[in-house]
Amino acid sequence: MDINKQPFVSFCISTYRRPELLKSTLQTIARQTFTDFEVIISDNGPDAASGEVVKNMNDSRFKYFHNEENLGMIRSFNKSIERSSAGYIVMITDDDPVYPDMLGTLVRLEKEYPGYGLYMGGCDWFCKAPEVAKLYQLKVGTNSCLSGEYELDHVMPFAPDEFLKLFFTFKLFPHYLWSTCMVRRDVLLKAGGVPDYGTPFLGDYAYLAVMSAASGCVVINKSLGCQTLHKENFGRDQNEQILTAAKEFPRFVEQHLSGVKDWALIKKQLLHFTALWLVSHLSFLYSHKKTKSLEAIASQVFNIDYVKPYRSKYFLKTKFPFVHNNIVKIKKRLKG
Repeated sequence: MDINKQPFVSFCISTYRRPELLKSTLQTIARQTFTDFEVIISDNGPDAASGEVVKNMNDSRFKYFHNEENLGMIRSFNKSIERSSAGYIVMITDDDPVYPDMLGTLVRLEKEYPGYGLYMGGCDWFCKAPEVAKLYQLKVGTNSCLSGEYELDHVMPFAPDEFLKLFFTFKLFPHYLWSTCMVRRDVLLKAGGVPDYGTPFLGDYAYLAVMSAASGCVVINKSLGCQTLHKENFGRDQNEQILTAAKEFPRFVEQHLSGVKDWALIKKQLLHFTALWLVSHLSFLYSHKKTKSLEAIASQVFNIDYVKPYRSKYFLKTKFPFVHNNIVKIKKRLKG
């Protein structure tokens, strides 16, 4: 292999004190059927423990960098982009394994549908522990997040507005994972890298929305990796950042997407999407570990103009979940 040759794809990772999770994810990358890639690991951990994990991979494609200070998740991700060299980028967290044909599938899409900024596959949720599965109302093991509207392996090229209308209404996938997506480097750099608006909350959704807006997106209805749900997932102990997400996520997305066709409609969908996410996440935290600080945050969130209409939904979901769930079921039947 020519060591001076630029790889086709760079996997960009940020990690912090999770060597075992990182090891598992790196091993799945090493098993890729498409092998022309590099892996950039940006380590925020003060003890540089992940360095040994990368060293033991014994693979020159895996490149380890220890940050001199804890940059935080987003800045560390962007540092990994700075250190990368390929024409396409895969942003990947240290706990989201990818399947062996993930990269090969996305590269094939790029060859068959050139010129798009984002190439996307579907994903799964994976729960190992029963107590975690119960928290998310999922089963132990693999839970599919593929579309039920399209056949398996169905490929869909979208213009920016077409994709965004599906993206913010969950009419494509019920969940998205940036680790199963490949982005053109020039598109990523022009957008300023991984979105940084004060919190990682909803950052992956901001990332995918902005990347798709540049020159569209090609999607395949096929699981290319999974999000691991475990006791250390981000989002359970960062209550103070939820209010930041409520204010800054829609503002950031609008700054980057306001020139997209049909923006007035897409903005309404964006705000509805964000409000539903806030209701869902706050309700999850309420059932997981109700605290006075959480209730204080929820009160502030539901005082934001676009979120106010969803206060009653949050009330029902937290105080009378059985009633809320039956109302949702009835609405789905009426729509169907």
